[in-house]
Amino acid sequence: MKSILEERRLRRWGRAAAVGAAGALLALTAATPAGAAASPKTTSLTPAYDSPFAPQALVGGIFGGWPVTMRCWRDGAWANGTNRWFYVEGGGYNPFSGRPAYVRGFVSANKITNQIKVDRCR
Repeated sequence: MKSILEERRLRRWGRAAAVGAAGALLALTAATPAGAAASPKTTSLTPAYDSPFAPQALVGGIFGGWPVTMRCWRDGAWANGTNRWFYVEGGGYNPFSGRPAYVRGFVSANKITNQIKVDRCR
């Protein structure tokens, strides 16, 4: 059975943790402008290729739900109901070693949410 002092100490730590979490949430909320849109993210574990045209070589995979940087777009092979591909950069994995890596490659447009306007790839 816990002593009264132990219970008080646990309650105090619980309140301190709750106040700290609320403060962190408030700081994040204050740092985000009211009209800011969410950043582009992958919808699921997404393969990235060296080209939007067939045949393609797998250059990596981008983790699902991770933010990506959209660089440009290009029309190519049909996949996932579209022929639009985005050249993106983001956190993922190396397909050969399976280790985490920063991945750059073309992904199907239907695999990216919160898309932003980017120029056509040259």
